[in-house]
Amino acid sequence: MQIAKRNDWKTEPMPSISTNITLEKVYSQEEFDQIAAGVIPEQMEDKWFIFYDTPWLYLHRSWTGFCIFKVRFEVVAESVKIAEVQLKGNRERATGNREIPIIKIRGFVQGHIETSWLTPSRFKYFYLFS
Repeated sequence: MQIAKRNDWKTEPMPSISTNITLEKVYSQEEFDQIAAGVIPEQMEDKWFIFYDTPWLYLHRSWTGFCIFKVRFEVVAESVKIAEVQLKGNRERATGNREIPIIKIRGFVQGHIETSWLTPSRFKYFYLFS
């Protein structure tokens, strides 16, 4: 498995306007290692470029390079937890309402440790942010 690094893809920094989201999730070290490996797009259907640069996991749209999410992790005992999530832009402008479906963001990050995790039908919600 190839480990994704920042220079593996064209990226743009997170805009200065971002929204912090509270998300509590703890992963085993094995799960976190899979998350931290990131994703390098291999074909046009691969919508995301994801890499880990301690302590942040960066989630970029592959076509534009725009940073949509940043997830900061902290080591706690023998586990790794999400300490902070930042979403590109203003929460209300990005979603059209005041509530972000946290479960979908959790599913997006959690999905990285599953197979076939970035299919458009499963994560079409996140196309709103690009």
